[in-house]
Amino acid sequence: MITIHMTTHRRFASGLLRRAVASVLAQDHTDFEFVICDDASTDGTADYLAGVAARDPRVRVIRNPRNVNSVAISLGRCMQAADPARRWVSWMFDDCILRPGALSRLARAVSGAGAPGMVFGVTEVLQPGGAPPLRVGDASPAAIRRGVANSSILVPNGGILVDRVVFDRVGWYDPSIVLRRSCDWDLFRRIIEAGVPFATLPEVLMDEHGALQSDSLRNAFTTSLDLMRRYCAARDAAGVRLDLANCLAMPVDWIPPGFWTSDEMALMQYMFVEYFLSVGDVARAFRWARRLAERLPRPSLMRENLLRRAVPRGPAAAEGGGFDPMAAGAYAALVFGAYGQHLAERQAAQGLAA
Repeated sequence: MITIHMTTHRRFASGLLRRAVASVLAQDHTDFEFVICDDASTDGTADYLAGVAARDPRVRVIRNPRNVNSVAISLGRCMQAADPARRWVSWMFDDCILRPGALSRLARAVSGAGAPGMVFGVTEVLQPGGAPPLRVGDASPAAIRRGVANSSILVPNGGILVDRVVFDRVGWYDPSIVLRRSCDWDLFRRIIEAGVPFATLPEVLMDEHGALQSDSLRNAFTTSLDLMRRYCAARDAAGVRLDLANCLAMPVDWIPPGFWTSDEMALMQYMFVEYFLSVGDVARAFRWARRLAERLPRPSLMRENLLRRAVPRGPAAAEGGGFDPMAAGAYAALVFGAYGQHLAERQAAQGLAA
């Protein structure tokens, strides 16, 4: 009945992955498959997951040959590997705990004729410092419809079931770097704005620990809801196909045509450098860093020297000197840090002016 998909990267050593997997396998509703994508982990995750799959036939493990650090891509590969006969799709994350009975509650909500295209319960997002959890999914359906275009915390990304035919209608997760921290917001917004019937459950079905993890997408990567909204509008105006096959093939650093301000272009370039450095793609990080460097307010002798070393000219090039990945990576990291400092200074200045 249900296919559950999870992507994970280096969460075995912390114990989070084991807790997440155990919470799924202990569910009293047992009619599911569990497809897990290991995003090229190096901390014992692969051996652990192989052992789990050997013990439980419901578990299937796939592995990215290199780290892609993209929920949209890894979950897309899970979808490709899933049993197409299983109608209902759910997602799980390696920093979450599925509460006992969660799948049973969801399964009951979609049983029988007239089932909605999507159903979800409440996720409690634990907050640092002992603050009360953020409750995602407890607004009324009417409030969710009104607010989903402007809020990424109305629909939870777990404790949820989506009818797979919905993806034929509205598409898959967009893998754009601009959306990488909230690609689920864009998908759920498209589902709701397309008029897909959905239902909510009042029970808490999942606990999320991502806000407590320094390396989670929530804490480790840049985002801007305003920029995401602008990107989605430009993408949709361009008529981009968002079917699963195209989403897994499209470039993640594509910028749709449109009127972008200088600050918006710089922020996207900054996000691109951040992402490509995170996955070790030095060439593409360097490419975007060179563009971003043009927007820095202060020159740097160190950056200039690394740039010369990264791409030799003159006699060095004639003698066969080519792209130097170490210099290029150092250059990209310096540009990234310098623009991050520039952003922080601007924000501080705006705060003082306010």
